[in-house]
Amino acid sequence: MDLFSAHVPRDARILDFGCGYGRSLVQLRDSGFTDLTGIDFSEPLVRRGLADNPDLNMTAYEGGPLPYEANAFDAALMLGVFTCIIETRKQAQALIELKRVLRPGGYLYVTDFLLNRDKRNLDRYRIGQEKHSIYGIFETSDGGVMRHHDRNHMEALFFDFETLAFEEAVFETMHGHQSQGFIAMLRMPE
Repeated sequence: MDLFSAHVPRDARILDFGCGYGRSLVQLRDSGFTDLTGIDFSEPLVRRGLADNPDLNMTAYEGGPLPYEANAFDAALMLGVFTCIIETRKQAQALIELKRVLRPGGYLYVTDFLLNRDKRNLDRYRIGQEKHSIYGIFETSDGGVMRHHDRNHMEALFFDFETLAFEEAVFETMHGHQSQGFIAMLRMPE
């Protein structure tokens, strides 16, 4: 929150791309941010979020062009979204859409997972590469297909943003494991 708050004013128009059930929107709201919008591919997660927080502005959508005008937002969040989009082309398309809806000089805050070097993940990456032809892809026990990334891959995706911060970090996953990751604060060109 400190890094985001240092760049984004409380009255900024903010889009949480991949908002899930709205956990980050609640944190932003509780920190004084007032103009919040969330969008996610999962209708059940959005319904859950609205049931818990009916005041949130959240929408489910099937992908493709975002249902917002160009330059509609001052800032956007993508928290763990690239891990859920395994194809590089689709990752780039998501960023193109975010750039369209962010105003010039707008901010993009991203957290996601990087490649790990422990045996468990190395084994999963090997199996995933054999099946999906991309190193870093793995399947979870509950049927999910995810991707961890090389830092160079992520930095290449953000090539036309100004990088204000890119910090490596360790996150706890939804399954309770430790994973390498990053936190990035990026800025659109004016």
